[in-house]
Amino acid sequence: MKSLIASFLITIGLPLVTFSQVFTGEEATAEPQQQTQAPKDHSKGGSRAFKTKYIHFIYFMPDMTSEINYTYGPFKTGAGPKWGAMIESGAFRFFDDNFMFKGAGNIGLYSSFGFGVSIHDFNVPRDFDGLKLPFFFADLKLGPDIRLEFIDFAKVDLYGNIGVLASYGGLVGNIDQDFTFYKPTKPVFALQTGVGLNVALGRFVLGVQYTMAKGSYEFEVTEDLTVYPNGPVEDTQQYDVNLNSLRLHIGIYTERRRR
Repeated sequence: MKSLIASFLITIGLPLVTFSQVFTGEEATAEPQQQTQAPKDHSKGGSRAFKTKYIHFIYFMPDMTSEINYTYGPFKTGAGPKWGAMIESGAFRFFDDNFMFKGAGNIGLYSSFGFGVSIHDFNVPRDFDGLKLPFFFADLKLGPDIRLEFIDFAKVDLYGNIGVLASYGGLVGNIDQDFTFYKPTKPVFALQTGVGLNVALGRFVLGVQYTMAKGSYEFEVTEDLTVYPNGPVEDTQQYDVNLNSLRLHIGIYTERRRR
């Protein structure tokens, strides 16, 4: 009987011990595999957000044409912008790593603030010796951006935007000759939309923008004493002006990734 029990224990126990050794060996070998697993590649920032900051130096040419042909004033026939300049700063923000076109494309958010001036030709006589004030501009824009980046050294940003355009200026007057003044009364605020294209090689940027807007300038007009013998006539006139503009720029990119 004792021999039978011993044989039974040996028959049952030996496989259990063998199975236990195999199981323990597999568990031990599985742990190093997990420890030696390759870490996630963050060479391009992984899934972290990042942004590209920029500064643009812009050749600025607004249309500055009125809907009506005027004989006098800053927007009379023959008057118009001569040239202009702006400086613009902002950023392209991206909330994940590249995910389109096998890592060569991304979608982000464009934002900018710009300030500039447009030197105006008031179409006055050559001997004019009065006051002339150019038109000043400021704008704030926001919109979507599509970035293509096939190599690290070169990238292309195609973006749209919507925002607010503000303008002030256009004072013109001559006290000595005819005492005629066109004095701006308040800043102009207009809705602005547009599109832009940037091509960056390293940190150097070339680009173009086209913006669309329309605003109403208001001037306080003081007329000539010789024309109105009873005294200078003071009146307020409003001019609806096309403020579409073509902008060519060069600039610098700097990129910052969230740690």
